Amino acid sequence: MSDITDFSFPDIFESLSTGRDSSDRVLQAIINGLLAGRYQPGERVVARQLAEELEVSIVPVREAIHLLAGEGVIDLTARKGARIRSMDREEVSAWWRIQSVVAKLGVGFAARRINRRDDSVARLQDAMDLIRENAGALDGFEYLMVLLRYHMVIHDVAEMPQLNEATRRLGFFFWAIFFPAYIPVREYGQMYIRNHQRVTDAIVNGDPAGAEAAYQYHIDWTIALIEGERPDISKPWVHGS
Repeated sequence: MSDITDFSFPDIFESLSTGRDSSDRVLQAIINGLLAGRYQPGERVVARQLAEELEVSIVPVREAIHLLAGEGVIDLTARKGARIRSMDREEVSAWWRIQSVVAKLGVGFAARRINRRDDSVARLQDAMDLIRENAGALDGFEYLMVLLRYHMVIHDVAEMPQLNEATRRLGFFFWAIFFPAYIPVREYGQMYIRNHQRVTDAIVNGDPAGAEAAYQYHIDWTIALIEGERPDISKPWVHGS
C-alpha cells in the first residue's frame, strides 16, 4: 500500500504569491474554488461578491483576478468582466501534447538517474502503488492529481525540480479539470495502471529509451481518448488502428 496520503497541491501555487496577505487570500480562494468545482468554466467571477465573502477591499480582489488572467485561468473582457476560461476538446488535446513533452523529459532523466539515491526505487514504486490503488475509484480530476503526484516523484528522482514549475506555468491544474469531459478516467483505470507500470519498470531498470517509448505510448493513447476513440480495455491498443 502506498505511503502517500496527500495528493492535493496547494504548494504548487506558492510562486503565485503577491507578497500581500489580502491578495494572496483571494488568490487561494479562487484557486481552491476552481479545484473544488465551486467555479465552473464560463462562470463569472464577481469581484464585489468575493470581496464581501473574504472581508477584504475590492483592490486585492482585482489584483488577484488580473494575476490569474495572466496565468490563463481567467478571461478578462471589457463587456463581460472576469470569467473562468472555457476549453474545448481541441484545446485540451493541444495542452496535453505540450504537457507531455515535460513529462516525457522527466521519465527519461529519471531512468538515467534512478541509482543516484538509495530510496529512488522505493519512492517510485510507492507512487506507482498510489496509481494502482486509486484506479477506478476516483473521479477524473482527482485521479489526475494522483498521476501528477507520480510525476512529481519522477521529477525528484530525475533531479529536475524545474519540471514542476514548468507544469504549473503550463496551467495543468486548470486545463486538467476538463479531462473528465473527454476521457472516462474511471472506465480506463486498468489501462492507466498498465501504461504507468511499463514506464515504472523501464525507469527502475535504468532504461531511458524504454521509459520514453512507454510514455509516448501513453501520450498517443490519451490523445486518442481525448479525440473520441474508445478502445477495448481487454485488448492491446494500437496507435492508428
